[in-house]
Amino acid sequence: MKLRVVAIILLLSLLLFFGFKKVSTNKNKEQSTNIEQLNILKYAPKNNKLLFISNLDIFNFVNNNETDQNPINQDKFSLIKDSIFDYLGIDLGNNKLEDIYNNELIISTFENNKKLKDDILIVFKIKPEKTIDDLLNLPNKIDQIDEIISINRENKINFLNYIYRTDDNYIIASSDKKLIKNSISSGNDIKEKKFQYEGELFGLKNQKNILFTKKFEESIFFDKEIFTNKNEDIIATTFHLKNKHIILKSYLLNNKKNIDIVAYDQFINKENTNKDNPQVLIFTEIKNFEKYLKSFINNFELSFFEDFNQNTNQNILILNSKKDWLFTFEKNTENQFDLSTLKKLKNFNKYTLKQNEDIYSIYSKDILEEKNDAIKQFTFENIYSIESGGLQFISNFLIDSKKLKTISKNFFNLKSYKDKSTFLYTKVDIKDENSNQIKYLPDLEDLNFLIRNILKISNEEYLEIISQSIPEKNPILYTETSLKIP
Repeated sequence: MKLRVVAIILLLSLLLFFGFKKVSTNKNKEQSTNIEQLNILKYAPKNNKLLFISNLDIFNFVNNNETDQNPINQDKFSLIKDSIFDYLGIDLGNNKLEDIYNNELIISTFENNKKLKDDILIVFKIKPEKTIDDLLNLPNKIDQIDEIISINRENKINFLNYIYRTDDNYIIASSDKKLIKNSISSGNDIKEKKFQYEGELFGLKNQKNILFTKKFEESIFFDKEIFTNKNEDIIATTFHLKNKHIILKSYLLNNKKNIDIVAYDQFINKENTNKDNPQVLIFTEIKNFEKYLKSFINNFELSFFEDFNQNTNQNILILNSKKDWLFTFEKNTENQFDLSTLKKLKNFNKYTLKQNEDIYSIYSKDILEEKNDAIKQFTFENIYSIESGGLQFISNFLIDSKKLKTISKNFFNLKSYKDKSTFLYTKVDIKDENSNQIKYLPDLEDLNFLIRNILKISNEEYLEIISQSIPEKNPILYTETSLKIP
């Protein structure tokens, strides 16, 4: 298993533990420092593959979230927490995490060419009165002043092989002794050093949990031709726990190109939630389907796109919900699409009715066939078409006027994000409340594998938006994932 997975597992364990364990609130506690001002950042070495920063105040965090009083759930979370700590080599003994941890944490991973696994470095702040002994619970007391301690547990696996305590109450632990030395050296050279992601923190300083990586692991639009290993783009992911959901929001940032989190506000905050809550919402140009989105559409839609002019830059909106599907696009007077020519609708009967300026059509088909010496009637699924307000709608259900207006408004709202300089704007929103798989985060699939008999985390919704304008070489790319905790 990749050690970056361990880092993410530990992160989620801390979030779950803090979110569901009841802790008394200290109302007089001072407001926490902005994440960009944390002293812990001086211990973050450069050239990491993954860096997670947390400024999560466990008291304020729990006070703002619902506490789960179910003793079964509390036992599950405690088991997960204890198992992960054992996996890393940490043994709290009779100590409680909230009595040791002091609200600052970084987790980073590093390439190791000599091993199949990445190396890991974890730095966190502890209360002044606490020691390494409170974390390791070893038989022999440890001299912890200015000394890198080797973690050895007989007949046990521990991925953290070395540990060190600084004179300002930070614990540095790693799978590689050299990484601890680099971290200590980085802390000593703080006056001459800038934080690696200082520019990317702009607009994120009020966040409590940020994960920096160099690439999207499973973006729908991820393209190695666009996102090469040599580019300077950074992906920042924020974590939020709300109503038993972990919300992950990821932004592609590039400080030199002024692509920061503020650049995303314009088209993310204006997004209107579809009241019909479809399971699949896709807005894009038709030419993108073959490359990116073919797997999200059904057989009839596939036959539609096969007959549609593939060379056009036509924008299209697709809505799928359970057995119902619908797509709409702007009517092209120069190259008008004729639904009757579809191979799927061969020999279908067409009936048309006009209401005001709207034209409604139904395509239906009933046939008789002989089967096993018996005559049987076969009824094919009806297909509906509506031409309204410059749009054409095609669906397998009859759309009422209220829904027609809602979908039309949604289409033109989405289209409004494409100005003269924007040559690409695509949105994909996928919901799957019954999914027990985390389809777009493979590292979290490993998490589900580890805890599958304890806790099921499902990928309830995945949103991805991509926008690119002239003259930018790389696009703005945003993803949002909602993970449901039972």
